Amino acid sequence: MLWLLTLALWLPGLGNLPLRDWDEGRVATVARSTTNLLPMKWQQAYLNKPPGLHAPIGQLIRSHGENETLVRLLPALLSSLAVPLIVLLRRALGGAHKNRKALLAGVVLMTLLPMARHGRLAMLDGTLVSCSLLLWWGWVRSREQPLRALAAGVAGSGVLLLKPPALLGLALIALIVGGRSSWPRWRGWITLVLGLLPGLAWHLWHWSVRGSDALLMWGGQGLARLTSSIGDGHGWWTPWVEVLEGGWPWLLLLPIGLRWAWGHRRQSAGRWELGLFIGSAALVLPLRTQLPWYSHLLWPPLALLCAEGLTQLLDSGAPHWVTRCWQALGFGLSLAGLGTLVIREPQLPGLSLLLAGFGLLLGGQVIRHPQPQRRRRGLGILVIAWSLALLALWHSRLWLWELNESWDPRPVAAQVRALPANASVWLQGPTRPSLGWYAGRNLQRYRKSESPETPFWLVSNKRMPGCLLNHDPVAGDWKLWRCQ
Repeated sequence: MLWLLTLALWLPGLGNLPLRDWDEGRVATVARSTTNLLPMKWQQAYLNKPPGLHAPIGQLIRSHGENETLVRLLPALLSSLAVPLIVLLRRALGGAHKNRKALLAGVVLMTLLPMARHGRLAMLDGTLVSCSLLLWWGWVRSREQPLRALAAGVAGSGVLLLKPPALLGLALIALIVGGRSSWPRWRGWITLVLGLLPGLAWHLWHWSVRGSDALLMWGGQGLARLTSSIGDGHGWWTPWVEVLEGGWPWLLLLPIGLRWAWGHRRQSAGRWELGLFIGSAALVLPLRTQLPWYSHLLWPPLALLCAEGLTQLLDSGAPHWVTRCWQALGFGLSLAGLGTLVIREPQLPGLSLLLAGFGLLLGGQVIRHPQPQRRRRGLGILVIAWSLALLALWHSRLWLWELNESWDPRPVAAQVRALPANASVWLQGPTRPSLGWYAGRNLQRYRKSESPETPFWLVSNKRMPGCLLNHDPVAGDWKLWRCQ
């Protein structure tokens, strides 16, 4: 039921905004070019990532047509599995009230804005989170039920077909946190290896076909991110900003959860929750290449710890400072939402702000009630209002805001598609993988020193000497020019 609620919350409005750069445009382009298990980008070998997600997306769009909803659908479905998987994991960790804490962990993870927002995108990170949770759950259960180790192995294959170097860190967390006493018995090791075979077999085959180039996704595009900045990476502060920006409203419960986990560190649940939190931070924080979605691995451990704090809040109504902060935040959000609706600014999500503020105001007030039943009702009010706020956000134009979203590539791309197949089309300015996806061709980066001698077409936001504007100009600064 919680998974169905997650789908109802995460799937609406998947296709109401164009594909985002970089990753969505690149993932869609590779998916279109990959017709077998060898990843391709246009007519060249793609050595950045395995085709674990690209290949099925490509099959889907070839069968049913190219549009944003279909490109994002499979990643969104796989990402949403993280919610039921965190429930299974928390149950497996045991302890008092394990079922209630598992349910609360799922609710927290389901309503975290970054989990829902990045999970809806055509990217690998949401699926990677689901694989990591399946791996840890299978490992926790493997000693008592050897067949569960097969799930851990299958999850390991999934990681190998998404971001191979991540398996080293995820497996190390399981080995260290669980300790020697949690390792599976010999039958568990056999089923674990059986689950890993598909991922290992693909990498061996890829190496046999492409030779040493196949190692790039392990080294230059994998482990090298620990030691150097690759591409348009952000600074070291990025994951900290993401947690402070996206952890609401549950982030205030994290100190309570950490205190609980430390106090129960000798028990399975406390040890695993602390270990997963520290281990995931150790995987994310040292990266020299930082992008907003790299912090995605932090959300499940954070949800587990916040569920412990939420359990204490529902049981005792304390600490009161949490609900007071929720009410103060709700008051501010409500004012912002009302102001946005009054000035009728269509670019701002006024309804979303108003719903979130109402939920925090009323829910925070009811959670402070001395009767436990009323406190649970207050949590229901907060969760429902916050979920409605997320649904309202999906129907605004602001649920995507990273990187190169300064202009919509679709109008210009439609003009490029209308050109003859042999037309020479160049791009001046920042590279836009999504522009190439919508245009249906690989646009070459324009440099004056490499200007072709024959007439060519140029996508640019500047007036180019010797170039004529296309007969049917599109709105916006970026236009298609014909140049001599």
